[in-house]
Amino acid sequence: MAKFRIGTRSSLLALTQTRWVVSQLQLHFPGLSIEEVLITTEGDLTTTPLSESKTPGVFVSALRNALHDREVDFVVHSMKDLPAKLEPGISLAAVPKREDVRDVLVSKGNLQLSELKSGARVGTSSPRRAATLRQLRPDLELVSIRGNVDTRIAKVREGDYDATILALAGLNRIGRSAEVSEIFSTEVMIPAPGQGALAIELRTQDKELAAVLGAINNASDLLVTTAERSVLRGLGASCATPIGASARFENGELILIAELAIESTGQAIRVSRSIESDLHNLEQAEEMGLSVAAEMLNSEIADRAALK
Repeated sequence: MAKFRIGTRSSLLALTQTRWVVSQLQLHFPGLSIEEVLITTEGDLTTTPLSESKTPGVFVSALRNALHDREVDFVVHSMKDLPAKLEPGISLAAVPKREDVRDVLVSKGNLQLSELKSGARVGTSSPRRAATLRQLRPDLELVSIRGNVDTRIAKVREGDYDATILALAGLNRIGRSAEVSEIFSTEVMIPAPGQGALAIELRTQDKELAAVLGAINNASDLLVTTAERSVLRGLGASCATPIGASARFENGELILIAELAIESTGQAIRVSRSIESDLHNLEQAEEMGLSVAAEMLNSEIADRAALK
């Protein structure tokens, strides 16, 4: 079998995710040779809060460019980093088994959210997480925070922040789950679309490689993330949009819950939907997400200007 090149960012989390993907592929194809190619993205270099970036896909574009330029054969992304807009010439090859989708609190003194003092400084650069925190604890001071998972945890432990919100998936992957002070249910803090999932992309024309990568695709996780990301696309949303979407597939039923925060008023639009579905009916999942987005946009309190 040919040797393949896998493109990845160089952060600890990105490398851990990429090496896990390689290990899963090699379980199916013993002796498969895969070379790591490290790629620096705009998101790795900028100090601007991601929610203020004018460029979509700051962690993604350089990886996709490497695909277009044939520097690599396939790439691994955190799915929540993918822009809503599809990229011509590039296809999603697989969504491997998803990690835990939930958000968590990491705090100094291992305090839960309800135990933080009034005015406590909580680090987050996510408009979605910030909107939920304002609903739950409007007395907290929300402060922008940048850096990888280890850096953010260190800033809390060193006292720069009283707490921060992180994705449990990332902590699990790098072995830092013991840092968690509180896990938020998906009803309390709806995750970002695709949170906890990995997306493996390749050039659309590479059919032989697609068959190899498809061996580690998880049909259920592909289905539910398709529904979640369709909400994002239906809203014309970006990483600056405070939108959460979480879907699950149970007993032949696809269930989706999504929430859009209206920052100008402090309100939120929450929509739930469930339909009978087939595990492989991606078109139905996409239509479901688009329908949820349309319902949000048609709400009386929807702030369409904030989505443009």
